[in-house]
Amino acid sequence: MSYKCSGPQPPMSVDPDITGQGVIANYVATAGIAVLLITIHFFVVYQPALDPFRKADYPLNQSYRPNPIDTTILRTMRRIPKRLMGARKVRVNSQVEKGFTECILAMSDLQIVTGLSILISGYTQLPQGLSSFHWMVIVDLAWFSSLTHLACLTLLRNHLYNHSIQRIWRLFCMAALVILLTVALSFTGGYDWTSLSISSIINKDAALSVIRPAMCQTSSGTRSTVTYYAMVFSILLMIFGFVARIVKSHKTMSVGIWGKARAELGMQARRLLSIAFTWCCLGSSRKSLKRMLFYRPLLTTFFAARLFLDAWSSMFLEVSWLVAGFVWGTIRLFGVLRIVQRHVRGNNTLSGFSMLQDSDEREAGWGFGQVVALVLLLAPLITIIKYFTHDDEQPEIATSYSDRIDASSHVESPSMSPNTSACATSRRPDDPDNNLDDHVQTIGAVILYFMLICLLILTLLCFASSTTNILDGLKSFYVPIVIAWVGIWGVVLFSLTIELDLSHMPLWFQMLLHMVNIIFFIFSAFFAPLRGLSQEDCLTWVGTYSFLLSSAVLYILCAVFFRIHGTS
Repeated sequence: MSYKCSGPQPPMSVDPDITGQGVIANYVATAGIAVLLITIHFFVVYQPALDPFRKADYPLNQSYRPNPIDTTILRTMRRIPKRLMGARKVRVNSQVEKGFTECILAMSDLQIVTGLSILISGYTQLPQGLSSFHWMVIVDLAWFSSLTHLACLTLLRNHLYNHSIQRIWRLFCMAALVILLTVALSFTGGYDWTSLSISSIINKDAALSVIRPAMCQTSSGTRSTVTYYAMVFSILLMIFGFVARIVKSHKTMSVGIWGKARAELGMQARRLLSIAFTWCCLGSSRKSLKRMLFYRPLLTTFFAARLFLDAWSSMFLEVSWLVAGFVWGTIRLFGVLRIVQRHVRGNNTLSGFSMLQDSDEREAGWGFGQVVALVLLLAPLITIIKYFTHDDEQPEIATSYSDRIDASSHVESPSMSPNTSACATSRRPDDPDNNLDDHVQTIGAVILYFMLICLLILTLLCFASSTTNILDGLKSFYVPIVIAWVGIWGVVLFSLTIELDLSHMPLWFQMLLHMVNIIFFIFSAFFAPLRGLSQEDCLTWVGTYSFLLSSAVLYILCAVFFRIHGTS
């Protein structure tokens, strides 16, 4: 059946193979199982001390620098069961690690199949006039598959490095999925109906946009700014994510190009910091104002830049993005379904034309396709049970990963000079040639601050947006979000000051100061939203910026106070 973009539109049919309850449950639950499996693997099995490009017969690489963010988080989290269980060590058998790897491989393959199947099915129905509503649901379902498979590629770097054929065909299939999804997303830039308020009443023009064929939306004249930028953002995110996985999956690009470039930039930055350190710190007191007001901010900038690069390559950020993307996709998918259920299905006739075919009310029940899709949920569960319960003999190896992480935190950074360990005790704490990964208090404070602001941002966007498009909330909260990210620099500055200059104080007092530091910058960023003021109110942003200004004044006052009353 051909379609037309102008004139009266035929009623929209409900396709149970796309919007059926069993199909939706299958895609969401399968992706959710993969997300849960990857999250458990990170906190229980993942070993940041091991080189992801290690060979199977050479598991150790003494020159490899563990990611400090992953190391700090896992050291903290894995100490919790040890404290609960007393002196007993929590050990993970190699059988468990192999079981997780096999399960993630199976889930990765399943995500490729489900993503390609739903997209190919949608493309074949486009010439028959597939509606914009059904196309948007297809895009959201494929989003789950692509997101989880990208995370699996990063988690399986070592396995794919040792099995290059598997890496090639998986990247090839992922490239096909990314291309199909990118083209599919390009159609959604004109889907203004996705920005409809859930509580508002749909009008005739919006209803026509919902049932209009998906191919017709590409030629529509007017476009919502938020909808268009949401489409562009999603496409860039998908392409960047795929390119990043290609880089991370190949040692030549990850270590030979990116790693060497970062090491060279780090050496140049340390050389400049050494010049500033010599001028500000050598031959002067630890209480020098030059050291506090000039050199310490430079060291903070270098430290913050290193943390950003470490975060980009950390598995923790990978898992965090996976969870956030899954939540975002779930909200968007069910938001789209809810719009149609409330505005279209709840009022099948609007202004003299029918929105749905009458026969489709019977077709939307639990037919064969819905039951099969729901029963197929047992497939990933059976796969998980299979890999964790088979009786193959395994070597009796039990490794305490928390102990290995503790040992890895003392590995010397490759960027340090060979005689660093010999003269570390004679250097000052803020010497640029010291191993910055040893500042665990500062790293921990930044991680906690990052987690809290991400949680607040996601919560504010969800509550501020009355539509299925979470980006609508950015119109009200983009300034606090920017300030919150800039606040990372302030958190690093104050945390370094607490850790380096107040090391003689009791540990509980240092932790208290770190918490005050984190709360202060969170409150300074989200002061306006917490007050419930609108973006147009000038006093809102004056109040917000005043907190940032007061933080700078506070740091200067602390430096002066330390200069007068501090200990040498």
